[in-house]
Amino acid sequence: MTCAQVRERGCPGRLRRHALSETRRAERLALLERFIEVSAEAERCAYTRPSDGEETDAWYLTTRDVMYRFWVADRLIRIQFPPPVHDAAHAPFLELNRTVWEGLPDGGSVRDYLEGNRSAFLDTARAVMG
Repeated sequence: MTCAQVRERGCPGRLRRHALSETRRAERLALLERFIEVSAEAERCAYTRPSDGEETDAWYLTTRDVMYRFWVADRLIRIQFPPPVHDAAHAPFLELNRTVWEGLPDGGSVRDYLEGNRSAFLDTARAVMG
């Protein structure tokens, strides 16, 4: 049930507030899931990044689509969550975006490079979601 549907049903005070709260929580969980899923897709793009100068059309087209969806997911987090959650989500977004398009500095491990900010995001989201 969406927030609009709860409002339309005209639930009494406390019940209505609880229903809206639960609906918002479900919407936020869906956004977090979307962000995490597309983040994993972007990470796979980083893992399969061709060496410099060898970008294939297939890799580029797939990656461009994934990174666009990742950008949208990042913006939705900004709209629906308090600034600390978006800040925590935006840091791995920026790192992953840079890694996908430019490669890793010093050829390090994608997983190791991204782990710190990814964990910080998950911890921040969990704290807000309760």
